[in-house]
Amino acid sequence: MTIRCYFVFLLSTITVVNSIQIPFIQNITLVPRYLWNSTTVSNQTLHSCICLSLSSYVAFNWFSNNSCQLFHTFPITYRIQSTSNARLYFSKGIFPNASQCCMPDINYLLDKLRNGTRTYRNVSTPRNLFIDNNGYLVTAELNPPKLDRFNAQDLSLIDKTNLSTYGSYLMTVVYANNAYFAGFISGPITVIDSQSLLVLNNIVSTELNNMRSIIFLNNAQTMIVSLVDKNATIFFNRSSPGSFNYTFAYKQRTNYTGVHGLVAVNNTYFYSTSYPDKTVYSYSAVANSTQWTETLVLNTSSVYNATGGTFVTIDECGRFWYSFEMPAVYIFDKSGILLGNLSVSNGQIMDTLITDNYIMYFSDRGNAPDQIIRIDPHIQC
Repeated sequence: MTIRCYFVFLLSTITVVNSIQIPFIQNITLVPRYLWNSTTVSNQTLHSCICLSLSSYVAFNWFSNNSCQLFHTFPITYRIQSTSNARLYFSKGIFPNASQCCMPDINYLLDKLRNGTRTYRNVSTPRNLFIDNNGYLVTAELNPPKLDRFNAQDLSLIDKTNLSTYGSYLMTVVYANNAYFAGFISGPITVIDSQSLLVLNNIVSTELNNMRSIIFLNNAQTMIVSLVDKNATIFFNRSSPGSFNYTFAYKQRTNYTGVHGLVAVNNTYFYSTSYPDKTVYSYSAVANSTQWTETLVLNTSSVYNATGGTFVTIDECGRFWYSFEMPAVYIFDKSGILLGNLSVSNGQIMDTLITDNYIMYFSDRGNAPDQIIRIDPHIQC
């Protein structure tokens, strides 16, 4: 895909027009994983940003609010992020090298985490964890069902929202399009505005039975739900852009039992865990089809006495941090080799969230009291 930028130079009475082709990617932005020098300008047309970038910038993100983020050099560690109505332009026609890993030495990283600063917050039966558009740390309380939000720095409570009138056993809460999607064990999925906390919709389907996890693909056009006792993932389509109404589309059976934690990688690839088998599978989309190719990625038989494989988190080095409802989180490489573990508590770790500079959060159950743990290893990449 290309766009033409026309420059007009008036030399006396002569007009010189140069045509330059600049490659770009639609609905994609380049996001440095850590602090990186860039320049953001506002109130600029697209052509103004293109012309500005040609002076001394290798790339820029263009946003629909008439702003652009320009990069003098490519960040060493970055991710490619799906962003609606945005574009990533390569001003010089060159492309970045593969994103480098910040912490390749796992033993050094684990030592920093073991000696890092820990913050604790008592929370009843916490489930999965994420950081929302407000910068809050968010989790679901299983029973009684509540949506909890905390200050991500000191874990002070922002608010608790009681959801017991909508369902029982809140298994997961996820975020998309400025809304929380709260999934109850047998439905519904209650959609809540992330600012006002008003309920926007209840997604109901007879297919929702014993759900465990929710992810979104294609700018939240596709919603995928795991069903732990149905050996299946189910797919929903959004009824229209901007809508919070989703309808059941199709189901994919799995070749293993206990489908649990889902992790989206991109629009055509995601991971799933098996709770009883303590394995991780990948799913890649089959072109022009509603089918997905299932592949075994991790077989964690090397971990003994594990209760069950709940959620897996992939760090920027491509390592898998797998939670087994044990006091420690276990780390595997892409080949499934056990690299080490991080002892976190005396309870049962349900989920692990990894943020910038390897600040980590853990949901910990069965520790009397249940809690959320934050570890800051004081790393600067």
